[in-house]
Amino acid sequence: MLNYARLNNGLNHGDSQRGFSLLEMLIAMVLSSVMMVSVAAMYPALQHQSQSLYRLYRLEQSLRQVLRAIEKDIKRAGFYYSSVDRGGAQVGNNSGTKGIRIGAHPQSANSSCVLVEYDLNHNGAIEPAGSDNAEQFGYRWLADSMEQHRGPTDCSGVGWDKLLDPAEVVVTQFLVTRTDVGNQHYFTLTLEGYWNKWPQLKRRVSGRISAKNLT
Repeated sequence: MLNYARLNNGLNHGDSQRGFSLLEMLIAMVLSSVMMVSVAAMYPALQHQSQSLYRLYRLEQSLRQVLRAIEKDIKRAGFYYSSVDRGGAQVGNNSGTKGIRIGAHPQSANSSCVLVEYDLNHNGAIEPAGSDNAEQFGYRWLADSMEQHRGPTDCSGVGWDKLLDPAEVVVTQFLVTRTDVGNQHYFTLTLEGYWNKWPQLKRRVSGRISAKNLT
């Protein structure tokens, strides 16, 4: 009899347990709805921020790609292939080479153009400007664009090609500065621009290069 009584009490105790009340269910549904609405409201802002970060990344990569091309030529500036022939005479040296010249187009800011020359084909001479194998390389900023030219004699003139599509990227600054420390020659490049469609997305990149072939 005692065992049956305990079992009966246990069953009655289990029956007393119950789930959520209607009020509790309604409160839970309201809180869930508020959270879902908040997340839905934040999603467009998060998506916009993500797109802006991606566009800034692409802009910086585009600017750095231009900078790397210029840096590559500056590192070679003033190079002459030099060898010794069988008679002991030296063939090729860097005497008389201009190496690097900094200037500007008449319609651009100062120090916004750099002209570089070096012995690209390793024949011990600098091929003249205007020839098919000219070994002068120019980079300039003009009308919110970066341009390049092979075989220029100065920073003006025509025949320059754009490095970036101005319909996409507007270049607001290109600056070249030179610092000489003893026999070491350093050049600092600064490039700044923004997306044409999103002017608020701006980037500025810079780099410092040592030109070891200059005399």
